[in-house]
Formats: sequence, C-alpha cells, structure tokens
Amino acid sequence: MDRFFDQMKEYFDPIPSPLLVADRGESGEWRAVYMNELARHIVSGREEEMLRAMLPELTEGAESWRGRLWDIEFFARLSPFRDGMTLILFRDITSDLLRQNEQIEASKTALQSALDAANAANRAKTDFLSNMSHDIRTPLNAIIGMTTIAEAHIDDRERVADCLEKIGLSSRHLLAIINDILDMSRIESGKMSVTAESFTMADMIHSLMAVFIPQADKKHQHVELDFTGIRHEHVRGDNIRIQQVLVNILSNAVKFTADGGSISLSVRETGRTGKTADRTYDYYEFVIEDNGIGMSQSFLEKLFLPFERSSSASHIEGTGLGMAITHNLVKMMNGEISVESTEGRGTRFTVLLPLEQLDSDDTGLKALAGKRVLAADIDDASRQNLREILEDLGMKCDIVGSGWEVKDLAVRAHMAKDEYFAVILAWRLPVVDGISVCRELREIIGPDIPIILISTYEWTISEDDMRKYGVSAFVPKPLFRSRLGSALFPYTDEGRAASANANAGDSPDFSGKNILLVEDNEINREIGVELIGMLGASVECAENGALAVEMFDGHEPGYYDLIFMDIQMPVMDGLEATRTIRALPRSDSREIPIVAMSANAFVEDIRACQRAGMNAHVPKPVNLQSLADVLQRFLNGSGAAADVSDEY
Repeated sequence: MDRFFDQMKEYFDPIPSPLLVADRGESGEWRAVYMNELARHIVSGREEEMLRAMLPELTEGAESWRGRLWDIEFFARLSPFRDGMTLILFRDITSDLLRQNEQIEASKTALQSALDAANAANRAKTDFLSNMSHDIRTPLNAIIGMTTIAEAHIDDRERVADCLEKIGLSSRHLLAIINDILDMSRIESGKMSVTAESFTMADMIHSLMAVFIPQADKKHQHVELDFTGIRHEHVRGDNIRIQQVLVNILSNAVKFTADGGSISLSVRETGRTGKTADRTYDYYEFVIEDNGIGMSQSFLEKLFLPFERSSSASHIEGTGLGMAITHNLVKMMNGEISVESTEGRGTRFTVLLPLEQLDSDDTGLKALAGKRVLAADIDDASRQNLREILEDLGMKCDIVGSGWEVKDLAVRAHMAKDEYFAVILAWRLPVVDGISVCRELREIIGPDIPIILISTYEWTISEDDMRKYGVSAFVPKPLFRSRLGSALFPYTDEGRAASANANAGDSPDFSGKNILLVEDNEINREIGVELIGMLGASVECAENGALAVEMFDGHEPGYYDLIFMDIQMPVMDGLEATRTIRALPRSDSREIPIVAMSANAFVEDIRACQRAGMNAHVPKPVNLQSLADVLQRFLNGSGAAADVSDEY
C-alpha cells in the first residue's frame, strides 16, 4: 500500500482535510494510516473528487465498491469518521482474485481433460464395437458358410471333413473373442477373482506350449525356450490365470511377428521373496520376447487400456482387450508387468508373479538315486541342462554329443556286463538321428533296457512308432525334473511293482452306466446324448431342475450313476436342484456324482457349484475328451464320488 499512498499524495497535495486511510493486510487485520501530515482541514465533497480521480467508474452515492488502481485489485468502503474526517477502508484482494482465477483455470482444465477423456473413451468404444462387428462376423461367416458348403456336398466325405475342420477353428476363434469380452466385463464390474491351487510349473508350461507351439509352427517361427532357471517346480497360485496371461502375450507375439521370425520364452526364479501373515512367496519371472513389428512409444502409453488397438496392426484380428485383461490379471495376482518395444525391431514383456513354493513328493523318484544313465543331446546348453536334471535326481550320467559315441559306450558297457540303467537320446543328433541310434542299440543291448527319446514340440511320436523303433518312452522338451523322473521311474523295481498293483484293478468300463443329463436346450441335449453315448453309457434327460429332482427321487437308489447338471434353467435352476437332491432322505443323495455342465464358467460360478454340492464342473462348449475324463474320474467302479471339498 506504500505505493498507493504515494499516488494519493500526487493527486491530493495539499489535501485541506485530515484523511484516514486503512487497508487489510495479509494477516487479515485492518491497519490505519492517519494522513494528517497532508492537510489539517476538511472540505465537504472533496473525498468524492478524490475517489472519482482514482476510480472514474465510481457509482453515484456508492458507499462501497471494487476496483483496480495500478496493479492493485481492491475492495473499499467509504464511511464518515469522527471530527469531520472521512474514513476509506481498503482491502487488497489481488491475491484472492489470483487464486480465484487459478481455480477457475484449473477447473476449466479439469473439465476439458474430463471431456477429452470421455470423448476418447467414446471413440474407443465406438471403434471397439466396429471392430467387434467385424471380428465376430468373420468367424461367424466362416461357420455359416462352411455349414452351407458341407450340406451341399454331404456325400463328399473329404469336402465335409474339411468344412468341419474349418468350422471347428472358426468356432474356437469366436469363443476366444466372446471370452475376452466377458473377462473384461467381469474385471470392470469387480467380479473377477483369482484362486490359489497347487500345480507344477512343468504341467503348466507343457499345457501352455500345447497352445503356443502349433501357432508358431504355422508361421514357421523359431521358438527358443529357457526354463533352466526353475529349481522349484511345485508351487501354489492361480494356474488358469497365469496361463491366460502368458497365452495372451505369446499369441500376440505370434500374430505380430512375421513368418520365419523368432520368439523366446524364459522362466526363472528371481530369488526375491515376499511375505503375508501365514505364507512366504517367491517371485518367478516370465520373459517373452519377439522380433516382430514392435510398437510406437505413443501406443505403449495406452497399451493396457481397454479397446485400444495399434493402427499398424489394424489388419490383424483382435478385440483390443487382451492386454487390458492381462494387465488386470497380473495386478490381481499381486504381480508386475512391464514392456519394452521398438517399432520394426520387436517387443519384450516381463511378468513377475509371486508363487508359494511347495515341497514336492519325491518318494517315488528316490528309487532313481545311484543309477547310471547314458545320454546324448546335440548342443552344450541342452547337455548341461540334462546333466543338472539327472544329477538332481541323484543319478550318475555319461553325456555325449553324437549317436556314434552313444553306441560306443553302450557296446563297451554291454561287453563288460555293466549295463546302463537307461539310455536317453535326443531325436536331433549329428550325422545319425536318435531314431536310427535307437534301432541299432536294440540289436546290441536287447529289449530290457529303457531308451527314452527326447525332442522339442516340433515333433512327436505315436505309441505304435515307439514300439516299432524300440523307444520305451517319449519326453518332450523343454525337460523338467518331474517329467524326466516320471518317465524313468516305471523301469525301477519300485516302479514295476506299482504298475503291477495298478493293473490288478478293474479298468474303467462305462457300458451299463446310466447318466441323467439335465439340460433345457434341445440342441445341447442332443449333443450331450450323442457324446455320452459314444463313450458307452446310456443317457436319460430332464429339461429342468425340478424334473431332474422328480426323476432322481422316483427311482430306486443307485439307478443313476452320475448327473450332468446345467445351471441356468427354467422352473428350477441347477444349483437349487443340486441342493434339493443332496437334501433328499436317500442313501445315494450324498454319494451320487453331480457334475456341472454349464456356460457359466468363471471361477465364481465354479465356487457356486461347489457350495451347492456339485463334485466337478465341465464348461461349455463341451468336448468328448472332457466328458471321458469326468466319466473315468467318477465311474471307476467305486460307486461313490469323492468328497466335494476335495474336488476344487
């Protein structure tokens, strides 16, 4: 205010009246400056002149106003004071106005950002719906078209078989699209959950490879696998969700990598641990790398957002939901995911997941300790991996790099009557392949010594070929301790005894078994009756849960051997029907296996089936193998289902 007072002197010097000017400082307290050094006498009306000079827009007769003088925004009030003096109270509101302006601008910015985000989301969803229309219609068109072609060539078996194969491929593609949409919906609604179950890394990775390797083979892509960093195979976590995460990333690697390109997957234990109140977790690192088209830095920033698709990949099928689902699943499992990518050079995904390590049951594999094995593989890394696994099993091993070395050592051992316990051969060997070596070895060492053939997923061998070539067992690469040990164990004394005991039991026989199929959809009933009938069992049908309860209760105990139960049905749904059957005062109401056969296939749906009293869950669309597995599991002659709590 000092500059203000200086300006007052310029305007009103000399002022013939005392003037008291006060302003409110930063502290909020009024301060007063008595300007008696400027004048001693007051002249009526002079203050009006002074104020108009400072603020020409002053309203006639106003007692308070807001204005600006130089760079000061102020609020003022004019009041009569004692002894004929006039009091002008000023409040400096410059900082207040600045804050208000900043808030207004911030609000405008926030509103504009929200509007931009809403518009972007709407555009993304519009693009998504457009893409979905295309992506869903593409396999649907193939299904409808191939069905029409098959009907027109019904007598041409080869043409019909080709159509059916393409219908199957298109159906699975359509199912994958629908699953992505449903998964994203569950995630956004907060209904997606993860579970903890025990599994082996070997089983999980082999299941993963069964999906991934055929995709890569179709594009002649080179696949590198490295699992030497896994020391503890038995873990607890969400096996299904982990596979879903890895399948999403690997499938993208295949799609966005050119024919003949390279893709690698490595898994290792990081040594990093984490703890909760009752458990200790070890972090496993999954790294997936490709030399595909890569991504721009701008797209990387929105990679994990729903409905986003790279413009450079617009010609490639996809929902734009896979990476959003992957990101959410990793976070739900308390993991971490990161990505590095360069356009035209490729992409690298790193996923860190906490898994609880479990003690493995090595009781059977202890029988391998001390036994001597002869092995051959093509390169140093493979031989080193094989040596580490065999030594970890407690076995002694001679490992060479060619077929002729194997024959030389095998002949020497045979002549010295110091036979090896087993021979392990890679299919790919220099000069002479493993199959040829196996044939020659059989002539030397006879039929009793097991010969294990190992190979990548690029090649498999049928049981008939194994017998023809003299192969005892086939173990696919990448090798795991549990898999290789399980292949060798049956040839120990303990393994032969266990096999003899297992063969002494009755083999599963589904003929004479009576199944109750509860399904409201006529086509699904027809499919179920046909598939179950192909397995030898007889089938009776109920169209809803109420009728199923009536049919079950209307027959003597033991009449039905198993019930396949749909969930969503009119009159009475499958969950209520199961609870009702379990509560019936009958000797078989608790023992009969009840298996959900439903399109409600989320983890929460499976748990609801468990709580209702079901023994297992088969998701739709069903296939012959899944039905065969269930029937073999429950109709094994025991006449009783396992405790429900043990089935999930």
